[in-house]
Amino acid sequence: FPAASARAMGLEKVPLICAVEMAVPTSLPRTIRLMLHCYTDLNQDQISHIYLRGAVTLRKDIAQ
Repeated sequence: FPAASARAMGLEKVPLICAVEMAVPTSLPRTIRLMLHCYTDLNQDQISHIYLRGAVTLRKDIAQ
C-alpha cells in the first residue's frame, strides 16, 4: 500500500488515502495527484496552481 510506504518514510501525522486511478487510454502515466485543504487569507485569484512537467496538460486553464 502506498500509504504504508509514506509512513515508513516518516509521514506519520498526515492523513493518507490509497486509491487506484481508472485505466483511461489518454491518461497521464506515473502521475501523483494531491488535494490539499488549507486555511488562508488569500483570495481565490491570488492562489497559484502548480503543475510540474507534463502534468500541465491536465489543467491548462489554471496551471502556472
